[in-house]
Amino acid sequence: MDNSRLELTPEEMRSLGYQVIDMLVEHFEQVREQPVTNRATRAEMEQRLREPPPQQGSVAGDVLQQVRQDVLGNSMSIDHPRFLAFVPSAGNFVGAMADALVSGFNIFAGTWLEAAGPTEIELVTIDWLRQLCGLPETAGGLFVSGGSVANLTVLATARHIKLQDDMTDAVVYFSDQTHSSIERALRILGFQPGQLRKLPADADFRLT
Repeated sequence: MDNSRLELTPEEMRSLGYQVIDMLVEHFEQVREQPVTNRATRAEMEQRLREPPPQQGSVAGDVLQQVRQDVLGNSMSIDHPRFLAFVPSAGNFVGAMADALVSGFNIFAGTWLEAAGPTEIELVTIDWLRQLCGLPETAGGLFVSGGSVANLTVLATARHIKLQDDMTDAVVYFSDQTHSSIERALRILGFQPGQLRKLPADADFRLT
């Protein structure tokens, strides 16, 4: 199968890559002086981005400029020093370059067969965290994509260890301050609504 129409030449790859790098450097250089968020209305975004499925490809540089102006220009800078809601990623240039390497080399770290090197890095780093947290040598873990998947993973682990995967008579208690991903994870794991007990927290956000 000929994929030549979908590929860039080495010179085109370098040109596009340098444009992306320049955008990133400019972002990190200027982010402190920029507003935390830029947001357009749905009607405005429809006018900018709604179009029929294209019949022909576009020049990568032109697409990049539209992304810069209309897509990235209408989003919240979660790496901004005044953004205090949550931190889903490293939010710095080194992290961005690491993500680019992982994406570009198409790393899959699900098994040792496909990725002995990346998997060993995960094992070593998890062990560093174990030591820093003062956990016993028997402690372990794994990296996941974010907090919601982490909550799902730990609840699945608890279901297996505490219930031997039999949820027939199980009841789960949690406070009304618990993150919404917990309830979603419990539903995914098969817990019925009648098995969930959401308890009110007191003025200090504690369970009574």
